[in-house]
Amino acid sequence: MWIALILLATIIIWRAGDFFSSAATYIQEKHDIPQSIKAAVIDAIASSFPEFCVAVIAVLMIGRAEVGISSIVGSALYNVLVIPAASGLVAASPMVISREVVWRDNIFYFGVVLLLGAILWIFPNEWGAGVALLFLLAYLGYVFLLHRDFKKSRNQEREANITEKIVDDEDDELELTSEKNAWFWILIMMIIMGGASHLLVESSLALGDMLGIDGVIMGFVVIAAGTSVPDTALSVISAKKGQYDAAVSNVFGSNIFDICVCLSIPILLALAMSGETTNINLPQTGLIWSLIGATLLAIFFFWSNNYTLTKIKAGMMGMLYLLIILVSFTF
Repeated sequence: MWIALILLATIIIWRAGDFFSSAATYIQEKHDIPQSIKAAVIDAIASSFPEFCVAVIAVLMIGRAEVGISSIVGSALYNVLVIPAASGLVAASPMVISREVVWRDNIFYFGVVLLLGAILWIFPNEWGAGVALLFLLAYLGYVFLLHRDFKKSRNQEREANITEKIVDDEDDELELTSEKNAWFWILIMMIIMGGASHLLVESSLALGDMLGIDGVIMGFVVIAAGTSVPDTALSVISAKKGQYDAAVSNVFGSNIFDICVCLSIPILLALAMSGETTNINLPQTGLIWSLIGATLLAIFFFWSNNYTLTKIKAGMMGMLYLLIILVSFTF
């Protein structure tokens, strides 16, 4: 029964994410929001809202912030290994990735992972407003970098936007006639994804209790995979169309949003509601080391062979993810 509920919650998150993304894109086009800001904010929220819901539920509802942290770490690991692996295997040819994606998005993301590891080492027991602000400042730095690069290549971005709009119009399943209608769908999908995320968390923890598996590990493996479905679908579709930069940059932008925003906002909400800092109990530090190692490997794979991700390297990334998951049950 718990497995069936986990699968049901995952499917609901997936489908609601599709409608959420379509409505968010409509808002972006309506107000002519720069592509850089769209990528950093709108796309990130559209694909990472389930992770945000899980973090809020873990901190505010079940009082286990470490489950939220482990699900974010597990989602980041899934995104950095499984999504490129899936994209590389379905792509019609080896994926050639631009230097900008590797040396801007990937490296900045690696810095964010190191920041997470440092914060867990310096503040292992509780997080307060200072930690949350550090994460938010890091995210604002990422948005600044994206916007700076956008201004440098404004003309090319306009051409890309036209092409992207044509593709999106062909694939959209949601017909929107007004901005009011778009905001209505965004609100409804947020409620649905929030409910499905709650179901996913409770079912995963219940299954873990039944099998004798710690909630942190269930968050790292099951909850993380369930919330990463929207990211997987977006990247695989982009890879099939030959849009390799989009398939990969979505991964790092989403991971940066997950760590910086999805971990900081719940802490600030808890502080505002109770006036207390958030307690942390995460002895499984090996999870962070596995993420750091996987990120370094991803940087090497994307950089090597003249920024080309071959099917062999994609397969190796997928196998590494399975190995880390198996080892995680010993943490």
